[in-house]
Amino acid sequence: MASGGRLFPFALVTLFLCLTFPSPSLSSDDDKVKLSLYYESLCPGSADFIANHLVKAIDNGLINIIDLKIVPWGNAQIDNRSGAFICQHGEDECYLNTIQACAIEVWSDLQPHFNFIRCVEGKISKGGLQSGKVSAAYQEKPSSNVAASKVWESCAEELKLEEAGIYKCYTSGRGRELELQYKTETDQLIPPHEYTPWVTVNDQPLYYEFLNFMDFVCKAYKGSLEKPPACNSTR
Repeated sequence: MASGGRLFPFALVTLFLCLTFPSPSLSSDDDKVKLSLYYESLCPGSADFIANHLVKAIDNGLINIIDLKIVPWGNAQIDNRSGAFICQHGEDECYLNTIQACAIEVWSDLQPHFNFIRCVEGKISKGGLQSGKVSAAYQEKPSSNVAASKVWESCAEELKLEEAGIYKCYTSGRGRELELQYKTETDQLIPPHEYTPWVTVNDQPLYYEFLNFMDFVCKAYKGSLEKPPACNSTR
């Protein structure tokens, strides 16, 4: 765990962090601040951050100066013998990480895939995996991920997003390929991530100050445009 000045809300924040296992745009892309989130789908802290904090960047105009990257891998590992993914919060987390990776690719524009991930994580944050309803497809066939499927299918239905591309991505193995790419990206972090959610601004980790990400984004923005009004309220 980090020490010293990075512990500002230590007692509160660490209750929700998931520690690593032992062992539309107004600014040019070049001007934007790179905001990256490394997370895992069933980590309580990750779900809370996406649903209740990161969403502010979308809703208050800060997104216009941000290049947002969302990386659903977190503390997952790979079984060296079987090649299976091993996730901190179980099989459903591996499943939802992959579903969200598929969503990022299939619904490639930020708004649809972020709204989908926000919805899924919001339901998880409020009610775990009991927040969705069973679709006809899953009522008729058993699945080891029924509860997780309920949640993401419910969100796709609410947002009127076509589910077929997600099914194809997941069942074809493309989702696994995407997750392996996210694993590589997460493994290459310098310094290595210590927990999830792990938030970086221009590749610099915010550690326990990640809830103040808007302050860091506003300070880091050096573009020619006027900073969005959201920056006026940051410290």
